[in-house]
Amino acid sequence: MAAHPVHDKVLSFIRDLTSADFETLALEIFAHQFECIAAYCRVCEQRGATPQTVRDWRDIPAVPTLAFKHVELRCGPAERVFVTSGTTQGEERRGRHALPDLRLYRAAAVAGTKEFLFPDVEQIRVLSLIPSLTERSESSLAQMIDWASEGFGAAGSGAFAAADRFDFAGFAEALRQSERDGAPLCIMTTTGALIRFFDHCRDHGWMFRLPHSSRLMDTGGAKGAPRPLSRNGLLQAVWNVFAIPGYFVANEYGMTELSSQLYDNVIRDRYHGRVTHRAKAGPHWLRTRVLDPGTLHDVAAGEPGILCHVDLANAGTAVSVLTEDIGRMTQDGLELLGRVTGAEARGCSLALADFVA
Repeated sequence: MAAHPVHDKVLSFIRDLTSADFETLALEIFAHQFECIAAYCRVCEQRGATPQTVRDWRDIPAVPTLAFKHVELRCGPAERVFVTSGTTQGEERRGRHALPDLRLYRAAAVAGTKEFLFPDVEQIRVLSLIPSLTERSESSLAQMIDWASEGFGAAGSGAFAAADRFDFAGFAEALRQSERDGAPLCIMTTTGALIRFFDHCRDHGWMFRLPHSSRLMDTGGAKGAPRPLSRNGLLQAVWNVFAIPGYFVANEYGMTELSSQLYDNVIRDRYHGRVTHRAKAGPHWLRTRVLDPGTLHDVAAGEPGILCHVDLANAGTAVSVLTEDIGRMTQDGLELLGRVTGAEARGCSLALADFVA
């Protein structure tokens, strides 16, 4: 099945933000998904939202992330299916993001890593503490890391994690090699794996002094961490163990249900000579709304609320995704505050009910 023409427009927009207008493209994608995804069309019609009535990208009905556990939302046969990592409801309740056009995810992932992790380099050693795509073919994160290594990885790149273990000895030797030959590197890791390596270094008396321009990306939050560690504590530990300064440490925020990721702004903004405070920033083809938990209407500027991401790279699945994350917008970007709990989840629950009715 040939890709819909709007997919090619999104690919062009990812490469060149002057090639289209965000809102025009978002509304075209909405019309495409309204036509192709029966479950989504039904929910939109219940809400009186159709391509004829929706005139603002903010009014595109959002799909809650929980719906991906119950309904396969796609505009054609799936080229790849990525599955969320964990659940308390069993394998059959893992969220599934079925992508009919893998080009969109690849273009978004590669352009995002270039903008936020590698704006100043064409190639750099990439050392990963995330299981490889061979180990975790259903993982969107493993696929993203694989593309980063393929596109930006210099000689000496490698993965030092399997599904059930870490190769900390091999990872340490790769770090020592960088110390010896002076070639900077990029560490890509989950936050949990990074804290485990910190503890391993403490137990073995390890410490590294990596070359200037080395950097680190971590993701996943506290999931899988052996102990809690604040963001400031993590940044201090990265400096103590690797000699990587905080302005070269970017936390990634993403999810299986999105094709694009947000990152700490520090590497990008330093490269462009901008002085900002650390906050999450997304690429130009993704916009984030902060919504009131009860009404799902936009909150006032600076107020906390539930995050809703409009990701044009999701042109083949669900362009507007309602998360279970709480955050707020600052003058520098998005500040993450946690997950919905209790009464905060009411809006998400009501939105989900429309899809599983």
